[in-house]
Amino acid sequence: MIETEKQGNRKSRDTLAICSVLVIMFAITTMLFYVEIGNLRNLNNELQDQKSNLQNELNSLNITYRYYVSTHSHSNSEYDNYIADHQYTNSEYDDYVESHQYTNLEYEDYVANHLYANAEYEEACYSFYYFKPEGQKFGVYDLDAELFALSWSEPYQAGVFDCSEMSACLEWHLENRGWHAKIYVGDSPFGFGRHAWLIVETSEGKYMPVESTTLKVVWWSDPNFDNYWECDHKFETIHDALDYQESGFDWWELGFSPLDYD
Repeated sequence: MIETEKQGNRKSRDTLAICSVLVIMFAITTMLFYVEIGNLRNLNNELQDQKSNLQNELNSLNITYRYYVSTHSHSNSEYDNYIADHQYTNSEYDDYVESHQYTNLEYEDYVANHLYANAEYEEACYSFYYFKPEGQKFGVYDLDAELFALSWSEPYQAGVFDCSEMSACLEWHLENRGWHAKIYVGDSPFGFGRHAWLIVETSEGKYMPVESTTLKVVWWSDPNFDNYWECDHKFETIHDALDYQESGFDWWELGFSPLDYD
């Protein structure tokens, strides 16, 4: 009898616990439901505000459109008057064409008076860039002394002011000082990679290599001396170099001469 009462009490406690859990779950579910309803109401209010703002913008655009139409419309008579003022008769057109055309003879005379021979064009380009002094300088030791008095005001910077720009600038300086110089481009005489340097005439038909980056003559005793005569391209003037690669030799893009004189 006592055991039966214990089992009955245990079942009652279990039932009560289950009911308590169900009540708590229902309360939580109800609270979440009301929270979600509140969120939906807030979202609905935001959407209503956006709708109201869009409606106001639409009304403003309609007013602007009606004003534009009222101020930019023209009557048929205004259009007809415009056409009448800006059209020409066939005779007026023919007169215009006749007064602005030229005979073949006039065209040929114009072309003949404005054409220049290739030699004249090349001479004009040369004179624009170079100032050729009277007489050519010779002497390897004189060349060495002239280079010794020079220095670069701008440091070597790959792709901006490197061996090609330096060679082009030094070639311009030496040519204007009376030396005959050529720009050489090829594999580096002293290592890997590409390089540019000068070959300068130091006696009749005789040349010496000049390292533009260091502003020095490459002497016969240099272990790489023979390599300076091997190249892929030789440029007699800056114009030849620009035809090969303009961006590689345009030292004047610095805006000033980067050579300093001691």
